[in-house]
Amino acid sequence: MLFVQDMDELEPERLMEKLPDLSKRAGIRKMVVTMGAKGAVYYTESGELGICKAHKVDVIDTTGAGDAFFSGVTAGITYGKSLRESCEIGTRLSASVISTKENVCPRFRPEEFGLQ
Repeated sequence: MLFVQDMDELEPERLMEKLPDLSKRAGIRKMVVTMGAKGAVYYTESGELGICKAHKVDVIDTTGAGDAFFSGVTAGITYGKSLRESCEIGTRLSASVISTKENVCPRFRPEEFGLQ
């Protein structure tokens, strides 16, 4: 539930249309909404808005995928990447987690993500 509205059935394109107005009314300056296999929708008050598509991988176990996504987004932001670039890093990390039996990132080399 987002902003006291059920958003479960929305496609990313529709959520992307609603997110700027909802965020502005709530005073939220930046937001990322994860949508599982549908990817993630991101917004910033400076006008950055888009969809980060999920990577197609053979899913073995989704345990830890959200944590990996969050970690990747946070790392990207920490290194000065845009929210779009940060979401892509998070998407790549979560794809690596769900395609293994382990619930940890198999590897994370900052240089592979343009983080230096």
